[in-house]
Amino acid sequence: MHNQPRPVSVTLLLWAVLMLSAYGAVRLAAAIRWWDVLNEFNARLSPLYLSICGIVWCVAGGVFYWGIHARKRWIRFALLASAILWYVQYWLERLFFEASQTNTVFVLIVATLLPAVVIAALYLPITKSYFMQSEEHEQADQHSKTP
Repeated sequence: MHNQPRPVSVTLLLWAVLMLSAYGAVRLAAAIRWWDVLNEFNARLSPLYLSICGIVWCVAGGVFYWGIHARKRWIRFALLASAILWYVQYWLERLFFEASQTNTVFVLIVATLLPAVVIAALYLPITKSYFMQSEEHEQADQHSKTP
C-alpha cells in the first residue's frame, strides 16, 4: 500500500502515543483503586475527574495510534493539540491542585521536553512527507477508478 518506510520520527510519535495511553491508564487505575481514600481525605482533584481524564487520554491514545498507522493527515494536528493540551493540563493541576514541591525546575525541564520532542518530530520534513504520501496515494486511487 505505502512504499515509504516509517521514519524514526514517526516511530518516536508512536512511542509518545504509547506513553500518553499508559499515562491515562495509570491515572484511571489509580483513581479507581484509591477512590475511597481520595474521597475520605477530600482530595483537591476528585476521583471522578481523575477517572474521566484517564479514560480520555486512553481513548485519545488509541485513536492517535490508529491515525498514525493509517497515515491520516489530521493526526499531525491532533498530536500537536494533544501535546499542548497535556502540557497545559499538567501545569494547571500542578500549580493549583498539588502541594508545593521542591523539584519544580526538574519537572519544568522534563515536562517541557516531552511535548517539545513531539512538536519537533511533527514538523520534520520527513514526518510531513510520511503523512502526505497517504493523502497522495488515496487521491491517486480515486482518480484511477473507472466508472
